[in-house]
Amino acid sequence: MTRRIRNFVDRAFSRTVDLELLRRLLDPYLSQIGLDWDGLPEDETERRRRLFDLFARADRRFPARLQFALYNISTLATEAGARILQEIAAEAGVDLLAGLRRGGETDDRRFTPRFIALAAFLDHRPIFDRALGAAAFLAHASKLERDAERADAELRHDDPGVQAAFAEAVRAWFSGRYDGHFCEVHWFDEDDLLRILVLHGTKAETKNVDRDGAEDTVKFREIVQSTLEYDRRRGAIAVGSKSAPDAKKLARIFGEHVLGDAEIFEASAAEELYSLAPLQAAGAPFAFRPDPEGDITHVALREIRIDETARTAAGRLRRSPWTMTLRDTQDAIARLARVAPEIDIAEVRIVHAKIDVTIEVDGSETVVPVTIRPPRTLSMRDHSHERPILEMLEDHDVRRRRPSRRTAAAAE
Repeated sequence: MTRRIRNFVDRAFSRTVDLELLRRLLDPYLSQIGLDWDGLPEDETERRRRLFDLFARADRRFPARLQFALYNISTLATEAGARILQEIAAEAGVDLLAGLRRGGETDDRRFTPRFIALAAFLDHRPIFDRALGAAAFLAHASKLERDAERADAELRHDDPGVQAAFAEAVRAWFSGRYDGHFCEVHWFDEDDLLRILVLHGTKAETKNVDRDGAEDTVKFREIVQSTLEYDRRRGAIAVGSKSAPDAKKLARIFGEHVLGDAEIFEASAAEELYSLAPLQAAGAPFAFRPDPEGDITHVALREIRIDETARTAAGRLRRSPWTMTLRDTQDAIARLARVAPEIDIAEVRIVHAKIDVTIEVDGSETVVPVTIRPPRTLSMRDHSHERPILEMLEDHDVRRRRPSRRTAAAAE
């Protein structure tokens, strides 16, 4: 955690942070961290340098509550975190930066994501806490994805008894698996998405520490986050977890208690969700062409990996004797055609593809790196733009399109 603190309070932050905000954060802990604020140099540059040095050598002298506060602030001190904070604040009719602008300026270079997260923590804690919960759903780069076998399964999450039964089943699973005693379940119902955040302990770890010059040991259980997101339109669930067995179990518990069918996601576990066959079929002419009316403005195919892996007559994978990775700023398949024209892409396997998706957000563009690894894995660091990216992949048949509930009902 101390490394996270040092990375958060870097030189750029220490040179621009509002010192009054920082003092308000540190004030309850000044004596514990050995800082005499009133004794800091009068020169502002030197004062900021001293504060940077304090955080640069952050260690266990920092109280646990201060470390936890800084850890949570750093979690939202990103572009995605600032966007979540501002969206939640806008819904509540709150100006996060009211009173912090200089002379009525609307474009202040101090207002970085780190600044916004710190201001929200100090002055708008309910908004900060809501944003922290929302950010948990962006934490897992890859998620377990499953489709409901039936489109007529009805959510029962509004029933307090169902929520209690789900929470107890989750607690029993993690208690039995990790012998832990902490488990909290939080529900978020948002339009077409039902989101569930589970905070739970993991396996106990023991580490050697230096305690006042003597070797000692500390035993602890890390609290981690697992997330479930159920899309009502598609009848699909995405589970984020540090452990694959935990993700599979959470999907099953959700099906059993919230949808009334523990087996509802099992059939889709063996289905292919992502396929790179369209890239192979088209070869060099292939290109992602996003909807001109949508938020995605450009897609670059920056990497593919190919090999000769194939299935034997018994259905098992035969390991490839070679592999090749092609990278390009715009089109890795075209690069393959130029550097190795003797390779027919239709006769090899594309192991994975990496794309850079450019998305326009509030008049500016952000690039989201995405990795597609058939048959069921999609990874991206920023899941806040997940929906338009998935829809774009469906439009190109790279992701299997599932009929929505409305479509299924109309078909019946």
